[in-house]
Amino acid sequence: MSPNNFTITFWGVRGSRPVPGSQTVVYGGNTSCVEVRIGSRLIILDAGTGIVNLGARLAQESGKLSGDILITHAHWDHIQGFPFFAPAYNKQNRFRIYGVKEGERSFESLLKSTMAAPHFPIPLEKMGADIRFQELSPAQGIDLGDGITVQTAANNHPDGGISYRIQYGNKSCCYMTDTEHGSPADQGLRELCRGADLVIYDAHFTDEEYDRHRGWGHSTWQEGLNLVQEADAGRLLLFHHNPERNDQQMAQLEEMLSCDYPQISVAREGMVIEL
Repeated sequence: MSPNNFTITFWGVRGSRPVPGSQTVVYGGNTSCVEVRIGSRLIILDAGTGIVNLGARLAQESGKLSGDILITHAHWDHIQGFPFFAPAYNKQNRFRIYGVKEGERSFESLLKSTMAAPHFPIPLEKMGADIRFQELSPAQGIDLGDGITVQTAANNHPDGGISYRIQYGNKSCCYMTDTEHGSPADQGLRELCRGADLVIYDAHFTDEEYDRHRGWGHSTWQEGLNLVQEADAGRLLLFHHNPERNDQQMAQLEEMLSCDYPQISVAREGMVIEL
């Protein structure tokens, strides 16, 4: 694989719930899903509603498809698109799904329960593709092969969750969503993103909004900036946008940030970043 090929594409950038409609067409209304391509390797971060459009695109590719799906946690906005992920119904395809258990329940059982009757007509084990699960714990490392490694750290979020750092050669991307600042988890997240080229960060709220939402498990762009600066990381990309924020409000935020903080960008559906 070429060491220069590390591409990140955003298919869902919204938090909590999908918000389709005329007021969200610019930044997008689908929930969390990010595609990472390193050479011929496919890595998918979260399976919110954005994975449906990603799946439709992938289904157009010829030949067998294999990929690694890294799930931060089992809240609806991060898994609700998986039952509609078209490549998972193709018997030629193979996927490894990574996630953390909740209490005594394995991540595999959590995901299977969302597709069990009466919630969905097709159980996960009948989807068709070769789907295998790997349980993770915070701070666990994963070797995906081909020189690609993944590190994790615990998030501060109701029911738990983890953040990911994908490393290939001297290039790295951190995916840190659904975590609230101001807890012991901060140190682990700071170390996870130390020196990273790109940090995708939960900016659901602003500092002004945050006080009314303490304990919700989300952060602010200001805290994301602090984190990146303390960790000597590179570019900060704001993610998990508040579903109440329309395109006009998102554009106002982005314009303000572009003037004062050129190292900060705002994620939108269809955005492609090359590391």
